[in-house]
Amino acid sequence: MQIFWVSGPVGKIRRVNLTLKHLLMGAAIFTISLIFFGVILQYLGFQMAIEYNPQLARKLGNVHTALELENLNSFYRNKLLEIEKQVSSYQNKILDLEASNQKLVLLATPPSFQKVKPKSPSIGGPFIAPNHLTENPSLMMAMQEALQKIKYDNDQLETINQSWQQQVAWINTKPTGFPVIDHISVSSGFGKRIDPFNNSWSEHLGLDFQAPSGTAIVAAGSGIVKKAARDPFYGNLIVIDHGNGIESRYAHGSELLAQEGARVQRGQSIARIGSTGRATGPHLHFEVLVDGKLIDPMNILISGPVVK
Repeated sequence: MQIFWVSGPVGKIRRVNLTLKHLLMGAAIFTISLIFFGVILQYLGFQMAIEYNPQLARKLGNVHTALELENLNSFYRNKLLEIEKQVSSYQNKILDLEASNQKLVLLATPPSFQKVKPKSPSIGGPFIAPNHLTENPSLMMAMQEALQKIKYDNDQLETINQSWQQQVAWINTKPTGFPVIDHISVSSGFGKRIDPFNNSWSEHLGLDFQAPSGTAIVAAGSGIVKKAARDPFYGNLIVIDHGNGIESRYAHGSELLAQEGARVQRGQSIARIGSTGRATGPHLHFEVLVDGKLIDPMNILISGPVVK
């Protein structure tokens, strides 16, 4: 770009060449001048504010007196102590909860199933103390570390909760609940007895629960109905597969309420007491098999069905 400048009485002409470089340099100088001018105005304004209104100046400049800083540090130190106490309390509760969880699982799991109960995940490695960034961390760093501990403790609680839920779900699948809710009366136990039909010694490999005809028979544990059919000796029979080689049988029912292949829950009605098959009267003949071998159900019955 060329600019012609005419001046003087004789009309002297001067020519000025403006290139892109000149324009950019001019714009830069103008911008820097404005910034410098703004900084000077801000500084002068802040000095006037300090002189005429110190409190306003401290707010605008985020400036605090030594006393205010000490009070602020004291406040954060107290907050940090509260957080650390909370962290310590969480850690103690986690340890107590884990101990209670283990005791509850042992109490709720019959000895016959102790060897097949779910195992905790395999973990290990050398102990390495947490790495602190500095020996005397600042209040901010200390609070961040305390908050990280709280997050870690919350994660631990969630892990324990999931483990506990898995244990409860596992126990619910085992036939440890009583198969009859009302009128619980064992009329014949497991083992040798006099057969009621031919009056000779025989093996009775189950429990007989005597109850009025039509009384509900419930699943002793959650599982899948493996069989729901008529049998010449057992009468109307329900067989439930509980997994891990464990089955339960419910015989002599007057009516079957569950179908073969159905998934049933612990405490769910699956049949009604009757006297079908080889029976002298209305009762439930209850059997438990582990890996195909009949065991005494009385050794694993620990509670009634779970009511949800």
